[in-house]
Amino acid sequence: MKLMRTVLIVLGGVMLLDTAVLCCLSNLNAGIVLPAILGLPLLLIGLFFEPLRAFFRTRLGAVVKWALILGYGAYALLLVVIGSLIYSEAHQTPPQDADAIVVLGCGIRGERVSLTLKYRLDAALEYIGENPDVLVVLSGGQGPQEDISEAEAMYRYMSARGVDQSRLRKEDKSTSTSENFRYSMEIIESELGDNANVVFVTTGFHVLRAELVAAKLSIRADGIGASDVSYLSPNNYMRETLVIVYYKLRGMI
Repeated sequence: MKLMRTVLIVLGGVMLLDTAVLCCLSNLNAGIVLPAILGLPLLLIGLFFEPLRAFFRTRLGAVVKWALILGYGAYALLLVVIGSLIYSEAHQTPPQDADAIVVLGCGIRGERVSLTLKYRLDAALEYIGENPDVLVVLSGGQGPQEDISEAEAMYRYMSARGVDQSRLRKEDKSTSTSENFRYSMEIIESELGDNANVVFVTTGFHVLRAELVAAKLSIRADGIGASDVSYLSPNNYMRETLVIVYYKLRGMI
């Protein structure tokens, strides 16, 4: 029992510390808060292990105990299964004959691309270098606390790195992954027709969900997984697992 208590305290404490540290390094989001939500009950059980042992022997306590066990167990199983699928899709080799590439936007800071968006753009630049005729659609609207649209910020980044502006198209209305694809495909189909081969770039953990969203819209597009910010990657996998389950339950994928 002493070992179990120690494990609970250490695990819960580490998860709370993870949230506290990342709150200082990145913008607050569900992936950053999630470890604290999961870790707090573990820490409290570890700290108050002896009093809670008596409570868990009661009928109500037994219900709470098994709810916690089954809840954590189910989430751990989902994380392993869905996380494996996420990882697999993120590391697929993209086709090299695409007619168009869509870069999915994410948050910017004022007018500057974030580190996550930089990695997406750098992955797109690598693909563009190997496929000089591909049409490039930069997809992302303007969110709160953003001085310009994500598409405009990406356009400036690409232009500054020598990409011919005649190849760049800005899609600056979208506010979600679904809209990214719908509005980008309107641009692509108007210029290249209905049978264009399309790839898209997003962060690795997001490739699977983005492909499922595209498929829901009857869009065939292969994903290119850009590098993730290393210290955010575990949190992104934890969040993305729940988001995929949520999307599936809502019929969004």
